[in-house]
Amino acid sequence: MKIVWEYGIGQVDRTSAAYPRRLHFIAGAPDCLYYRGNIACINQNHSIAVIGSRRVSENGKALAYQIGYALGTRGINVVNGLALGCDSYALYGALAAGGICAAVMPCGLERIVPQSNTILAESVLSNGGCLVSEYPPATPVQRYQYVERDRIQSGISDGVLVIEAASDSGTMHTVRYAIRQGRALACIDSRLVRYHSGNQWIEGQNGACVIRETGDLDCFINAVQQQMVYRQMTLETAADSWWL
Repeated sequence: MKIVWEYGIGQVDRTSAAYPRRLHFIAGAPDCLYYRGNIACINQNHSIAVIGSRRVSENGKALAYQIGYALGTRGINVVNGLALGCDSYALYGALAAGGICAAVMPCGLERIVPQSNTILAESVLSNGGCLVSEYPPATPVQRYQYVERDRIQSGISDGVLVIEAASDSGTMHTVRYAIRQGRALACIDSRLVRYHSGNQWIEGQNGACVIRETGDLDCFINAVQQQMVYRQMTLETAADSWWL
């Protein structure tokens, strides 16, 4: 682990203990990550990516905030791309609860995208969270990089929860990565939000959790935590077998 640039940007490669453990096992895992803030939080806590579209209904805003707040009170990291709309409201909720957040950037970390969320990004950092990117400092934003960073959002998380998204929303890139990566998947009940065609698609996926009330969120959190225990046991067993 080393500091590589101004703005307090550090770098970790795949041999570092600070490299996100979950990321090791996804297809196309980056050889190194750049970060600002406390990257250790990713390995220290469970993480759920709370995501959704920039176009969001009033109910979607309220639900994103409430979900973020609930995860923050439970000590679960809220992960997303710091986008306007659902992402921002989930982060605000988590921070209000004293929770820890991780935001994945599609560019070098000397800049915040979108710029209007600069203060929110600083709040993420000051509250013990981090910003991460696979792109070295001074890398400008390219359109395709938004899709590439979506695999990192799900990759560092134990589960993905969609607040509100149309089926053609960029949110669905992260959803499809989550399915490929074997992450737990959930969404808000499509009847509770306005832009819901993406939610409806998720509801049709085998094993997806549909959240209608607090009890459903608790079930999803429990499933995520149990999945991680099972995965860790599986990895330990595989390591023991290799050693023998």
